[in-house]
Amino acid sequence: MDYLKKIIISDLVLLDQSSPLFEVVKHPWNLINSIPDLFSELTSTYDSKKNVIINDSNGPVVIDDTATIEPFTFLNGPLFIGKNTLVKSHSTISNSIINHDCKVSGEIHSCIFQPYSNKAHDGFLGHSFIGSWANLGAGTTTSNLKNNYSSISVKWDGKLIDTESIFFGSIIGEHVKTAIGTNLNTGTVIELGCNIVSQSFPPRHIAAFSLFYKNKSMKIQFDNFCDTAEKAMQRRNRSLSSSDKSVLKSIYKNC
Repeated sequence: MDYLKKIIISDLVLLDQSSPLFEVVKHPWNLINSIPDLFSELTSTYDSKKNVIINDSNGPVVIDDTATIEPFTFLNGPLFIGKNTLVKSHSTISNSIINHDCKVSGEIHSCIFQPYSNKAHDGFLGHSFIGSWANLGAGTTTSNLKNNYSSISVKWDGKLIDTESIFFGSIIGEHVKTAIGTNLNTGTVIELGCNIVSQSFPPRHIAAFSLFYKNKSMKIQFDNFCDTAEKAMQRRNRSLSSSDKSVLKSIYKNC
């Protein structure tokens, strides 16, 4: 239960290894694999929703009173949906944590969404971690299983690490944007502030503040990144504070 609380209340910066979340787990994929355990002390809490199927036979379903669940949606526990989050019609979501102020749609399985992230269109997202303020364009899809069923490796903190799991999708950092139709391979890591425009699979690791376009990667100017981030945050009546900029600038200088 303490793990779940930390996920829900934290504004995690994936590149910040001092984040409180990393006091309880070492890597994001450990969180993904532990989702059922995070609900072990919970019971289902939700109001009945018209034309929505809610199945809590596999684990609790906890839906905040302020969340909006549109009709013809299937919700399968264990599942948490935070305050002010919108789940769009015809979505299928299972074994996931959808934080507050998110917009989600399509098929989502075994994922963690940090606050203010968007996946507002169709596409499959599996065994993935989505940072705050990410926006996934229509049809963005992750692969979470290799054709040969082998264990998935992830480039993390400069090292290639075996997740020791045959299921893992992507780690998508804060303020990442993906264009429509983006396909991500198993074990893809897209660091903070990237913009992905690709008709084929992008590399499995993209460094922070990168524009990946036409199979080439180039660094985004920091002022341009801040301008886009501020516009996105203003749409949710939020702002990019001076302390936010200071943290981001420090990461930018060191990547």
